[in-house]
Amino acid sequence: MLDPKSRREDLLKFLYENQKPMSGENLAKKFDVTRQVIVQDMAILRASGKDIVSTNRGYYLNEARTQKVFKVKHSDKDIKKELEAIVDLGGLVKDVIVHHKVYGEIKKDLNCSSRRDIKIFLEKMDEEKSKPLDVLTGGVHYHTVVAENEEVMEEIEVVLGEMGFLMED
Repeated sequence: MLDPKSRREDLLKFLYENQKPMSGENLAKKFDVTRQVIVQDMAILRASGKDIVSTNRGYYLNEARTQKVFKVKHSDKDIKKELEAIVDLGGLVKDVIVHHKVYGEIKKDLNCSSRRDIKIFLEKMDEEKSKPLDVLTGGVHYHTVVAENEEVMEEIEVVLGEMGFLMED
């Protein structure tokens, strides 16, 4: 069994080499520790400055991917369409950001990487009778999108443009 420091180094290397999110349970099996140890290791790695993202599908190292912020605008009825277009192409919608004239930047993590994530997000919005953040800015908002490579990111940009959602900054 590895000492904690060596395990975290191996864990980081493993996340870097694997482009897909890895569940805490699978990582625990691979490194022969409990899932709680993996959770603690992730907290320590994050505290050391590593950009590790946690989604419902698992952990991934953001450095091993590419990300881009897209400025978009659409109506509330097109939220699902926009998010599904991104995840269907292999993107992860990391967050939503609006720039408010008084409050400045308002940002909320989404971490949507599947249609299931989008469904859960939209159901929660509906249950809570909430409005999207872009109601503050006339529909204009930003998404940080993470993809495994530049080709996927370019395809996402093209599709958002074709849908009429993409705005020039």
